[in-house]
Amino acid sequence: MRRTARYSEERRSASAAKVTAAGAKSTVRPTPQRTCVACRTVRAKRDLVRIVRSPSGELSVDVRGKAAGRGAYCDPDPACVERGLREGAIARALEVTIDDATADRLRKEMTEAAEARAKVGETH
Repeated sequence: MRRTARYSEERRSASAAKVTAAGAKSTVRPTPQRTCVACRTVRAKRDLVRIVRSPSGELSVDVRGKAAGRGAYCDPDPACVERGLREGAIARALEVTIDDATADRLRKEMTEAAEARAKVGETH
């Protein structure tokens, strides 16, 4: 079929209308959800703190949530962290065994992360 200027113009204006309509819908994005490994509650990703096992095998608390490695999300509540360490949920999620010294360090880092989150929440 031979395309005339008129035919092409109709197609261009129809596709532009579709893009505009689709663009208006996609401006609202859903909030990412994650599950706490200890209490199994589903919450917004920004409400949880990520614990990460780096490729070298070191465990640390990832406040920004962007560190490379295998991650597990946990509530910053000390009771939830304690439950995850005691029942082994964090160790299972990260596929590693956690010794007492590392567990103490993680508790301390999670407490600091919770305090940092509280400060940010107060300023906003």
